[in-house]
Amino acid sequence: MTSIAILEAVNTSYVPFNGHQIITAMAAGVAYVAMKPIVENLGMSWSTQQTKLMKQLQKFNCVHMNMVAADGKLRKLLCLPLKKLNGWLFSINPEKVRADIRDKLIQYQEECFTVLYDYWTKGKAENPRKKTSVDERTPLRDAVNMLVSKKHLMYPEAYAMIHQRFNVESIEELDASQIPQAVEYIHRVVLEGEFIGKREKKTNELSAKEANSLVWLWDYANRSQELFRELYPAMKQIQSNYSGKCYDYGHEFSYVI
Repeated sequence: MTSIAILEAVNTSYVPFNGHQIITAMAAGVAYVAMKPIVENLGMSWSTQQTKLMKQLQKFNCVHMNMVAADGKLRKLLCLPLKKLNGWLFSINPEKVRADIRDKLIQYQEECFTVLYDYWTKGKAENPRKKTSVDERTPLRDAVNMLVSKKHLMYPEAYAMIHQRFNVESIEELDASQIPQAVEYIHRVVLEGEFIGKREKKTNELSAKEANSLVWLWDYANRSQELFRELYPAMKQIQSNYSGKCYDYGHEFSYVI
């Protein structure tokens, strides 16, 4: 009988994958993804793919993990390390998937061929996907402004929700297809609400020394943001990769600082 590890999920989050958001769970420092929803979304037989994965445990490193399923109940799901999901997709026969996504899968597999060839013949493989410009991220910043105003959040809290949702450290890392997804997500939070965590009222007062340190910290932050704003036009003119960072760092937290 095949033996397979059973792990408890520590936390879950959404990560971008091939234009879609998939839910992942962390366990022992490794990100895992539940395979059944992905297989069924591709229009394939779950029982067939489950058998395939179970027969290749050493190759795919699958585990059973207790996660909240689509029906909201805690279930033991067969999960694959996120880093091996690309390899699994590469092994899928396009004729076995839904007709409406077959061309997309073929295109993805062709890209895999190119990446592998470039890596072994040129020593590196580059991702040609274009990141967003400052102007393209404007609708997202507008949505964040609305979220902060409606939900009385601090800007770092609002941006942290996007960072966690899309597994990025800055909105600059979002690609063009993710911007409307992020805007929709923020609008949904504004309209429907989302658990942000209970805030405890703090009664502790700052000492004179702490207040003085806070003033100096604010002053340095304000100066840094002003410097980023001054650097942005020059960085943009020379088409530097740092121009986007200069703009974001100079404007994202203006209302906080």
